[in-house]
Amino acid sequence: MVRTVSFYGILLLILCFMFNGILPAQEKVKFGKIDIEDMRMTRCPFDSAADAMILCDIGSSRYEYNDNKGFELIFERLIRVKFFSKQVLSRANFEIEYWYSGNDCEKVESLKGKTYNLVAGGIEETKLGDESIFDEIQDIHTKVKKISFPAVKEGSVWELKYTIRSPFIGNIRDWNFQKELPIRWSEYEVNIPEYFRFGRQATGYYPFVINKKESHPESVSFQEMTYSGNTQQGVNLHATPSHSSVDYMVYSEKYATQNVPGMKEEPFARTVDNYATKIRYELQSYKFPGGAIHERTSSWEVIVRDLDEDDDFGKQISKSGLVKHVVEEISKQDQTPFEKMVAAHTYIKSHFKWNGNNSLYPVENLKKSFNDHAGNSADLNLSLILLLRELDLDAVPVALSTLNHGFLLESQPTLRGLDYVLALVKIDSVEYLLDATSPGQPYSYIPSRCLNGSGLVISQGPVRWVKLLNSEKNSDLLFADYIIDSTGSIKGNLKVSKSGYLAIQDRDDYKSSGNEAFTKKLKENQKLWDVGEIRFENMDNPDQKFNIIYSMSSSEICQLNGDMIYLNVLTGQGQNSNPFNPEKRMYPVDFNCPYRDSYVYNYQIPPGYKVESLPETVKFSLPDQSASFKFIVSAKEDKVMVSSILNISKTIFITSEYENLREFFARIVAKHAQQIVLKKL
Repeated sequence: MVRTVSFYGILLLILCFMFNGILPAQEKVKFGKIDIEDMRMTRCPFDSAADAMILCDIGSSRYEYNDNKGFELIFERLIRVKFFSKQVLSRANFEIEYWYSGNDCEKVESLKGKTYNLVAGGIEETKLGDESIFDEIQDIHTKVKKISFPAVKEGSVWELKYTIRSPFIGNIRDWNFQKELPIRWSEYEVNIPEYFRFGRQATGYYPFVINKKESHPESVSFQEMTYSGNTQQGVNLHATPSHSSVDYMVYSEKYATQNVPGMKEEPFARTVDNYATKIRYELQSYKFPGGAIHERTSSWEVIVRDLDEDDDFGKQISKSGLVKHVVEEISKQDQTPFEKMVAAHTYIKSHFKWNGNNSLYPVENLKKSFNDHAGNSADLNLSLILLLRELDLDAVPVALSTLNHGFLLESQPTLRGLDYVLALVKIDSVEYLLDATSPGQPYSYIPSRCLNGSGLVISQGPVRWVKLLNSEKNSDLLFADYIIDSTGSIKGNLKVSKSGYLAIQDRDDYKSSGNEAFTKKLKENQKLWDVGEIRFENMDNPDQKFNIIYSMSSSEICQLNGDMIYLNVLTGQGQNSNPFNPEKRMYPVDFNCPYRDSYVYNYQIPPGYKVESLPETVKFSLPDQSASFKFIVSAKEDKVMVSSILNISKTIFITSEYENLREFFARIVAKHAQQIVLKKL
């Protein structure tokens, strides 16, 4: 008997297959219930190169009403991680960030964790103990609960479950569906009462297997509310007597992804997390029955006003006698506004120690920062603004998002998207952006982590933005003077002259590691050379180029073959490999700032030899002239001169421009691999 299948029957079958593909991952995950097959797993089935994977990461945000406290925001999370290699045991650490303001503080509740290991065919459990959990203050509004899981080794699984009860109703957690590790199942559900209006910023391209929005009614009997404790981290709602009952709608959103590979680092892509699939919520306003609309982050004007009036931000930099002694010291020596600005910048960066944390807010207050001569980035830069103002300079804060924190879109107002503050000083008609976190940083440079679009000026008047990248440029010049003898040995001096962020990084490395370790590292990088003396110039003068001068010799650089001597055109110091070798590119190329890479090499050839052949001189550029390369080789009497100059004037190349950039660098690599050939007369 032949049966016919209707269109709807076929559709039903298709839907069954579709749902069967994702239903196993949707089954209710329970803490402590570990699948033995997960313990036996030796690699990630959809990302075989991964050394660990997230088996599941499930979160939810919802609201509860309490007569004494009003609405509270409840965030719950369960995360489970599998290890394939003991090389990644640092992933046995986990951090939970939570907020506080005055007497109001989020509470981390019901925290429990376990590590599981496969022993004799069974699963052995090790509970997370109190000794493995400790708290750290990050800034005036943020604490971090740091967790270190016990008994983690190759093959382990750890899991963590916790709840955060928050009085700050605006602080719905962000959620990342893509991370460095591959994720088998990621799920986030958010339930928002109709009283709260949130903006949503979604990024990324990975598809959702669940993308569901719906609404349902709820009812609550409560005491009539008044609103107090309006903070920058959220809104605290407290109740006053007078019982009422109200019905309201709750809007629910649920998203999930499945089998998402880990985000891979690529050369010159320092912000790969910015391209991850994720969602961020920002409270724009709230309104309760019979009440007025309360604006929160509905516009940049509101954000600027609130920050300017905030006791923990704008009020911190009001004029006071806190820096009186420093003002007197600077005023004795420096007279012009520019000199005072540079002196103030020098004072803060040399007298304060940055603790390595980025923040929009100080750890506690600026008085403590001055007493301790230490703090996070906001402590140092707000202290700098305070000092500049006391010197009668026009200085205001600039709030921004650092590279690792994400893009800041002028079309989407967000307070939580801001995680850093700089000083903006105006002298006559010229504006200067200043940062005091690095002793090796000149006044004219802000940290490279801050070069992320535009910054928001926090001052009265119309909303204003400033570009974070101005005249900054990286420059690397190698100047060599070498003598070649008839045995093929070579000796001479190499001077490496760096400016911009390259110089800042080297100065910081020198100061953190010390002369001996830093010098040892430089010598190890010159693999084919015997390095004698190494000298440094302008180490303590960040406004000048940082120079490293080597005395060098080698019997391996030149190749002697009969009557011929072969020499790599830049002694192996050039562009030896293409950083853009893969055919495909996932993320834009980001050079951070304009870049110039130069080589000027002079060779004295041995007596009795002549130049047999030289590489050809070339000059080429990208179609839009955003990058250019010039290579010149010439010979005169007993000298060979080589000049190689690479200029990159554009900082970001989108993926459609990648193929041209890849070919451009391939041509440079090929040119730098060519040889100078000398022949005995």
